[in-house]
Amino acid sequence: MRSQDLINDCLNCPMRGDQFFCDFSVRCLECLNGLKCSCKRTKGEQLFTEGQPADGIFVLCSGRAKLSMASYEGRTIIINISEAGDVLGLNAVISDRPYEVTAELMKPGQDAFIPRPLLLQFMKDNEEVAMHVTEHLSGSYYTAHEAIRSVGLASNPAQRLAKLLLSLCPNTPEEDDGEDSLLGLTHQEIADILGLSRQTVTREFSEFRKEGLLQVSGSSHWICDRLALGEIAQL
Repeated sequence: MRSQDLINDCLNCPMRGDQFFCDFSVRCLECLNGLKCSCKRTKGEQLFTEGQPADGIFVLCSGRAKLSMASYEGRTIIINISEAGDVLGLNAVISDRPYEVTAELMKPGQDAFIPRPLLLQFMKDNEEVAMHVTEHLSGSYYTAHEAIRSVGLASNPAQRLAKLLLSLCPNTPEEDDGEDSLLGLTHQEIADILGLSRQTVTREFSEFRKEGLLQVSGSSHWICDRLALGEIAQL
């Protein structure tokens, strides 16, 4: 990554959207510029690891990251895919506990790191920031419940896979951005997310293709019939 490609000004950032830290007032964004440390990352780099002391939060300015958790037996599962604009490590930082997951870049990107002491002071000094953090933590709570509902209460493997495809895949090949439509996930990683075996995931993919619900080109998948897939997801 070239150092001149690094974007370090939140106010004039071309990637700025309506995400968590992007949506602050001009005054708060000016303060944020002095608190954060921006960094370019390559695919496969880890922002933090499970069990590591939570020294600060990472705002994912661009790129994608997978959040994984390991069992005592050494098995690793992916629990979430983070997109640009997401804030990583916030729960651990606010609760002053170790990071509960490992965050690894799935594609090159940029992040902004804010040390824990600076973030806490930033919140104390700005009611707007404190409210954003509260709203974000509350949203994370509901997202976790929805994830449990999607996997734990799904009646069959087809329903689980349909829900994941609808959340990760572009609608048509024309809308694809040239990247793997499943964000580079292998069948085993998809199986880990859904709590299924790799063989079951592969079988369900095959069934979806036979039914004309998916179009496949190499490792990329596109939804051909979003309505039909949605009906399966809601079974």
